Amino acid sequence: MTNQLTQRYVASVDDRTVRDAVQKAVDVELLRVAYGGAFLSRPVFLDHAQQEGLGRDLAGVFRLLTSLPGLVTDGDLGRYCELVGMTPSQAAAVRRTAGAPPVPLGRADLYHDGEGFRLLEFNISSALGGFENAEINRALRDVPAIADFTERERLRHVDTLGEIVRVMLDTHSAPFWGDRPFVALVDTPASFPGLERRLGFMAELLSAYGVDAVACHTGQIEARDGRLYAGDRPVDIVYRFFIIEDLLEETGELELIDPILRCHENGGVTVFAPLDTEMYGNKRALALLGDERVRQSLSAEDLALVDRFVPWTRRVRRGEVEVGGAYVDLEAYCVENRADLVLKPSLLHGGMGFAAGWLMSEAEWRAALDDATRSPFVVQRRVAPGPETFTDGDVTGPSVLNWGVFMAGDRYAGAIVRGVADPDVGVVSMGSGARVGGCFHGPDPSAAL
Repeated sequence: MTNQLTQRYVASVDDRTVRDAVQKAVDVELLRVAYGGAFLSRPVFLDHAQQEGLGRDLAGVFRLLTSLPGLVTDGDLGRYCELVGMTPSQAAAVRRTAGAPPVPLGRADLYHDGEGFRLLEFNISSALGGFENAEINRALRDVPAIADFTERERLRHVDTLGEIVRVMLDTHSAPFWGDRPFVALVDTPASFPGLERRLGFMAELLSAYGVDAVACHTGQIEARDGRLYAGDRPVDIVYRFFIIEDLLEETGELELIDPILRCHENGGVTVFAPLDTEMYGNKRALALLGDERVRQSLSAEDLALVDRFVPWTRRVRRGEVEVGGAYVDLEAYCVENRADLVLKPSLLHGGMGFAAGWLMSEAEWRAALDDATRSPFVVQRRVAPGPETFTDGDVTGPSVLNWGVFMAGDRYAGAIVRGVADPDVGVVSMGSGARVGGCFHGPDPSAAL
């Protein structure tokens, strides 16, 4: 994607002359811990229309996704959880924290195909990577050439963490137990060692928003007298970094998480975000937007949004599936079109279980497809991202970008991008060698100078 802002930046700022300054600016401990020092040579840019459009589109898709239980299971959350691939224990945990209305917080992963943004998946949860993105933008403004450009173009960035805090406090209905809300940033014992420093930095950042916080795991939370305690202090909000895939019988996490859910049910603490968000930020939920029963209930405007914004995505199962208005055998279609398809597990994250047809032999693809029919998987049409130019070392060339765009409430809440030079990579992620960049957006052209 190359908009006019990007064109003006490339014409006025030479990546090769600022790359060292960029790397020096982002070389701070918080960002090293979060991203390992892997940064793009420049920021990316959205014009005002793109920023506003992304906010509208994500809010529209969120509204559709959160309407699905009512559309397909008459509001029966247990049946809906089963439909999107959850186990009974996962579904039970979802029901214990489900509330109305759903908490409007998420990060979408998108590619820009040269014509517009296309939604690969929508992570609707509190456990979102990239919350430090405003720190990247602040660091980039320390580079004189970037600072001059952003000032000349009147560019801004959204404070994503501030937007998350706004939604978090809006969804906490009980009074706080002290002068300031006390938030426990809670992960699982298994993954906490890898996230402890990063969550520790998050706890420090939250202080600027009037929030006291501590990073911990579920084994360090104690339930006493209807309250949860982290150390000697009662917790107002459990900021949830444990996710639905942690809630399987074999993980042993259910026993540790049960006191948190019980206290939430009794009003002693708020779990943010509730586990029902996992029903909506689920790849099978995205696939249901293509189900003919769902499509028949959508307005013309909503159908146009889905068709424009969401790539063809369907549940992997035996039998026929709709493609371009006709019904074909899904397995045969997937084998014939493997170069244009990807397989994704419904409930895993970070590219786990991802299979790209164009990177596999037919035999490997058939085996992956056969495995997917026995698990909660979706198949999605490949989106080919349009490249942008960056400098990596002494080489200037194209990279493809995964745009991580946040939604908080019903609006755009900032973005972080990951980029790799290989256009055929299966997943643009940190695991595939991606570098990270910040995002600035342009002003409203109708606003006064």
